[in-house]
Amino acid sequence: MFSILVLLVPVFVYFGLGMLVRLAGLAERQHGDFLLRFVFFVTLPLLIMISVPNITFTAEKGLLPIINIAVNTACLLFALLWTRQQKFDRRTTGTILVNTAILNNSFMFPFILAVYGQTGFADAILFDFGNAIMMATCVYALAFKYSDEASSRWTMLIRILKSPLVWSLLLSISVSLSGLQLPTALISVITPLAQMSGPLILIALGIFFTLKLANLSLALRVAGIRLGIGLLVGLFLAKVLGLEGTTYAVIVLCSAAPIGFNALTYSSLAKLDVDLSASAVSVSILAGLFYIPLLILLLGK
Repeated sequence: MFSILVLLVPVFVYFGLGMLVRLAGLAERQHGDFLLRFVFFVTLPLLIMISVPNITFTAEKGLLPIINIAVNTACLLFALLWTRQQKFDRRTTGTILVNTAILNNSFMFPFILAVYGQTGFADAILFDFGNAIMMATCVYALAFKYSDEASSRWTMLIRILKSPLVWSLLLSISVSLSGLQLPTALISVITPLAQMSGPLILIALGIFFTLKLANLSLALRVAGIRLGIGLLVGLFLAKVLGLEGTTYAVIVLCSAAPIGFNALTYSSLAKLDVDLSASAVSVSILAGLFYIPLLILLLGK
């Protein structure tokens, strides 16, 4: 237990550093935006390139994105039943559905990297592939179904297909299946950049973090659906499918991930309740800082 806690110390240090530079006036929200864009377009694709080719692909690995879709769907269906029972207005209902159907794997990457290394990170990337598929199709369509805004149904799908994470994943899988290896000189150049991913994500999250929340009671319930139902369904599927070791731990942890930032993006694009979405995302991230380390301790390394 103590060894796991030691591994998690940098996670809190980097997050605290982000909060500190924000409080000291050295960074603002746009700096956090830049860090996340830099991670998305540069460091994470490189980390995928050096991690995924080391995977031995099996039927078990192929289940990871499917499990993600199942977890997101379960959260979405639970939220749909709840919103109908509560009889929320159309705009609030759309916001709740969008926020419960997207998980934040970026938040999980630093934890996974700190405890399970590149092997765990590779599993988390494959798991997140299901999140990207659902986000580009079902969730995007849902956002605009509950919106008065007109939008092409293919806009976000095209955006996802242009994602460097998707292409780096596909390229890495191709390299792995072909038996090829990246040149040693290339690996030596990209590895230091790739290893910046975890710290940069956490610093950016620290810069973004705020306790100014709107509609806190409803935001807590929305976050509870995402975290609680996600954890229960992920745990159930991992058990039923007989998964073990690092893969089992990654599925359980990532199923319990906080609400994804894209929920806020979708809420803004579709003119849903952005304040409720921002509060739900913030609440879930704050909760994640405490319960994800606890889950890791319960799961063991």
